[in-house]
Amino acid sequence: MSFSISGNLFKGIGIASIGALILSPDVLFMRWSQMDVWSMLTWRGLEMGIILIIFSSCFKVFRTNFKNILSPVGFGIIFCQIVSSFFFTYGIAETSASLILFTLATSPIFASIFSMFILGEKTTNSTWITACLALIGVGISVANGEDVLNAPQGSVLIGTICGIGAAASLGLSLVLLRYQPNIPAMTVTGISALGNGFIGLLVVSPGLLFQGDILSISLSGLIILPISFACLTFATRYTQASNIGLLMLLETALGPFWVWLGTNETPNLFMISGGVIVILSLAWYILVDQMKVANN
Repeated sequence: MSFSISGNLFKGIGIASIGALILSPDVLFMRWSQMDVWSMLTWRGLEMGIILIIFSSCFKVFRTNFKNILSPVGFGIIFCQIVSSFFFTYGIAETSASLILFTLATSPIFASIFSMFILGEKTTNSTWITACLALIGVGISVANGEDVLNAPQGSVLIGTICGIGAAASLGLSLVLLRYQPNIPAMTVTGISALGNGFIGLLVVSPGLLFQGDILSISLSGLIILPISFACLTFATRYTQASNIGLLMLLETALGPFWVWLGTNETPNLFMISGGVIVILSLAWYILVDQMKVANN
């Protein structure tokens, strides 16, 4: 396998690595906030949305292409991102962080399947093999998912559905962004985040909105999420999406570690084994994809 050693490649990988590393403790801050689903959705959505929209408006390319968001594809991306964020937040509040992060990591597989229908891209054998391996890994994680020390005592089944729902809707949003590349990704992500925030604000009980650790959730909404998504968005200018997908596995691997370190939420051997299968299968899939690109 050959890799380009251009400055742009290293720049893209470096920026994406920073974004993935900054994003990795996000779930820990969600745990520390001790907020309910709707409160977290409100704070994270409004704060992240405001920061991303202000930041993206500083660049002419985002202002010029803003009108492209007002299209069926643009509204589809917003809907998918709102759904993905809701499923992710609800899943984190319902069950263990490890289970949600492992299932969310399967989004590249969903993206490959959706691209077959939307972009007309051929789904390769490696995609189906990886999908089967990833599902086996998720199944192993779910098999004994309730036996997790200090995790929320919600339904593992609901948590799994939320994780898969978040992965599928995220995968679809990425395909739609590829289908309409002139839609400014950072701006549309900011609008989606605001949408989540307003939905949460409409549903949350006023008495619960200010209960919990506002500083922890605000560190996530104002710093972790905007900076990480800004880095990952900019990285797409310099390196392939497959490289970014590979680096995003850092969050899947490090997220449960930070949660364990900060809250002593300890996944069992089944969950760890299933997570390792998911991570390794996806890493293999993305590296195979890079080899194909390098050989073309």
